[in-house]
Amino acid sequence: MKTASIAKSVGRGLAPAVFQRIYDLCASGHGSPYIAKVLNREGVLTPRNHREATLPGYVEKRQYEWTPETVHGILRSRIYKGDMVQGIYDCARFKRIPSKRKPSDEWLITPNTHDPIVSDELWHYVQNCMNTRKRVQRSGEPQLSGGFIRCGDCGYALAFASRYGTEYYSCGLYRRKGLEKCTQHYINKQTLIELVLDDIRKYALIATENMDRLASKLAAQNGDKEDRQIQSLTANLTAAEARYAELDGIIEQLYEDKVSGEITEARFRKLTARYEAEQQAKEKAISENKSKIERTIANKKDAAAWLELIRGYADIRELDRVVLGELIEKITVGEAQVIDGVKNIEVTIYYRFVGAVTI
Repeated sequence: MKTASIAKSVGRGLAPAVFQRIYDLCASGHGSPYIAKVLNREGVLTPRNHREATLPGYVEKRQYEWTPETVHGILRSRIYKGDMVQGIYDCARFKRIPSKRKPSDEWLITPNTHDPIVSDELWHYVQNCMNTRKRVQRSGEPQLSGGFIRCGDCGYALAFASRYGTEYYSCGLYRRKGLEKCTQHYINKQTLIELVLDDIRKYALIATENMDRLASKLAAQNGDKEDRQIQSLTANLTAAEARYAELDGIIEQLYEDKVSGEITEARFRKLTARYEAEQQAKEKAISENKSKIERTIANKKDAAAWLELIRGYADIRELDRVVLGELIEKITVGEAQVIDGVKNIEVTIYYRFVGAVTI
């Protein structure tokens, strides 16, 4: 059941269109500093202004400005996609000890607790945009593929460089630590661009002329893997739910044993604390498995979305950050191999929604 109170508090009085626009601007390739400047220039009130205006005895004060930090927090928050996030901080036992922020993988996330302001697809796309944020060269010009290209062996980001007029990428770990950590993984920038453009055109043409063939290939490539993943996650979920219910019974029995005098108060507290801690861990596991199952099921539907998306790029001539962010999750580059006197570099393109496609 979706709670209206949560949905109302999400916007803190701001119109949903404001938050939608923030996400749209980010999806278009703009960063938090730029978005904050746009909002301030247009006189859009901040969440704090709206919140203070609702307080009793409110007296109009100075207008607070949007900051990159505020925008960044909105773009990263799952609240705007309809999820509730709890357990972000370790609560201090003593007032003088500040609360400590937990790692994101330890948060308790409950999906779909209220009506979303932005779509799930847009939220995830924005996260990808922010994770592969724009990087600039020394000249001040943006790097086209910064953040998208990874070493095929160590996974480290490939770093951009220019030498004697030639622009290229090479393994960042190799450049920092040398051969003891990795190898060069060199690739010419223009060569990489042409490879990516050719790959996009190829699948766009197939999707246009023979959609069923490509759809069948994607189903064969990802379907079995996703089915096995859903089966495994469902088994984990069932086990966690069963143990959670079992712990409820154990704690209830401990209480009855304490009342009857079969165990002491101290023993009761010690055992209860242990089982309640385990129950909290199971509650987190239940939530995580449910989220993963929902995401995996959604991924099975994403193939159709990718097919429709890629069809629009049959005539693509230039590669820019917007196209990369919309179509591609990452690109891996292998070390060059010389075969029969010919230098070969294995480049694998992982598309959004479907991963690496081979046909």
